Amino acid sequence: MVHAPAQSAFSDFVLLLLSAAPKLGLPIDAVLRNAALPPEALRQRGLPISLSVARQIWSSAEKMSGNPLLGLHAAQGLEVGSLDLLDYLTRSSSSFGTALERVIRFAPLVANGGVLSLEVTGRRAHFRHVSPDGVPAVADLIVSLMVLRTRAFSGEHIRPQAVRFRHRRERVAGEYERVFDARVEFDAPCDELVFDRDLLELPFHSAEPRLCEILEDCAAARLQALGKASGAPAAAAVPSSFVDDVRQALQLCIAQGNPNIDRVAEHLGVSSRTVQRLLREQGTSHRALLMEARTELANRYLASSNPTRRALAAGLGYGSTRSVSRALRRR
Repeated sequence: MVHAPAQSAFSDFVLLLLSAAPKLGLPIDAVLRNAALPPEALRQRGLPISLSVARQIWSSAEKMSGNPLLGLHAAQGLEVGSLDLLDYLTRSSSSFGTALERVIRFAPLVANGGVLSLEVTGRRAHFRHVSPDGVPAVADLIVSLMVLRTRAFSGEHIRPQAVRFRHRRERVAGEYERVFDARVEFDAPCDELVFDRDLLELPFHSAEPRLCEILEDCAAARLQALGKASGAPAAAAVPSSFVDDVRQALQLCIAQGNPNIDRVAEHLGVSSRTVQRLLREQGTSHRALLMEARTELANRYLASSNPTRRALAAGLGYGSTRSVSRALRRR
């Protein structure tokens, strides 16, 4: 299991949209007019900006373009290098699996308003993006870029076994299936790519091991600087307490439909007794943190949409609609 911390944004996130705008006929000046960004943020990479502003820009672009496939089309038009260091680091990786791990680790250098993860279960590998407050166009961009970049760097036309999105796009599902060459599902608990685990070993013909080492050192230094600037531990910009680790693991486990303590402990690489003991020392419990996480997610889901009880149960990791109904009555 590999995962990344959440909540940061940089000018690169908006520059991606600027790079794609000409090919999409997007009225980018109108989109940015009310964004309240400093002028230099549109000329220089790596400048911190508000995550809410970055999301607002992408959401406004989707609405003003009248194109429900903005993120999908943007991904097809972005040249290698649009993601700066992250693009070159991915391209120089030896395989699809190592590229995925680096994307997850270093995604905060571009923007990270959600949680990225890679999990292998049996014959299947799952790449997930969990972001209850996310913008549909950004979800489309992230998931489709992973497939399109892998095809470009490997020279192989990979086909996912399944593609899932949290948002609803049923009316244009055919375009998604054309891009992914796979069945696409909507209104899912999270954004997800499912593929045969053997694809993790798929070699990249663009691999440059020595260059990759240099780029990884550079990316790690930037991530370390980011951690220092935000007050996080310098070593890896990870959560500052075990409670934060558990909260993050719970987000992933809820999205996977099984947030019990044994599953959380497995994600953290410790025993369930250790989880219980350390949380007790911090004055809390798995049950309390799970209720907290579900309450927060439920509030976000209900504020942003009107989900069915079935969709809400899946999104909150409940096994039945009856369970989620009881939980909502306790809110």
